[in-house]
Amino acid sequence: MKTIYLIRHSAPFIEIENYEDYKNVPWNDYNRNMILSSEGEEKAKRLCELDELKDLDSIYSADSFRAIGTAKFVAEMNNLKIKIDTRINERNLGVNTISELPDNQTIKSFSNKDYKFGNAESLNEMDNRFNSFIKDVLRSDNNKIALFIHGIIMMSFLQNNTDFSFDGKNMKLLFNDKEVYNDKMINPMVFKIEYEDTRIINVEFIG
Repeated sequence: MKTIYLIRHSAPFIEIENYEDYKNVPWNDYNRNMILSSEGEEKAKRLCELDELKDLDSIYSADSFRAIGTAKFVAEMNNLKIKIDTRINERNLGVNTISELPDNQTIKSFSNKDYKFGNAESLNEMDNRFNSFIKDVLRSDNNKIALFIHGIIMMSFLQNNTDFSFDGKNMKLLFNDKEVYNDKMINPMVFKIEYEDTRIINVEFIG
């Protein structure tokens, strides 16, 4: 059996003078370079209090500063280096600035996973690269793996593998008719996914 922990990054610090009008600054730079707030750092440190995240075999992170900044505490606790893999990066929105996106883009994306605006990735395209990564992890010798990722890629994976609903604010998950989560997304948050070979046998929210 293998266990993969999907960990959404902690809360970012966005009150930066250069990015006051964040909807009209270059999105790719803003998205990648956003650092953790002081509170986000403290919340990331508290992930080390979760017994589930001890004795890990490997740790992977998306390449954004806030994902790596969240991963570093758990990595140090486990005496592991953080591996970066772009297949677990946030969705490519395909725009120069966030102001170019329609207001209902997220809801449309989850109701139609082939939907994309302009040159963006659809959720299905994002899922394909993430699933390629998951397959490689499941073929590896490691049994306990933590992935530090972003909210949309986490939600899309959960939509594919649970009874999932999302109203634009709250996310509700059921697995094998058992409620796993029913609340808004938070930073950070941790889901435990257990596999038997390539089949998911358990999904839990652990913090």
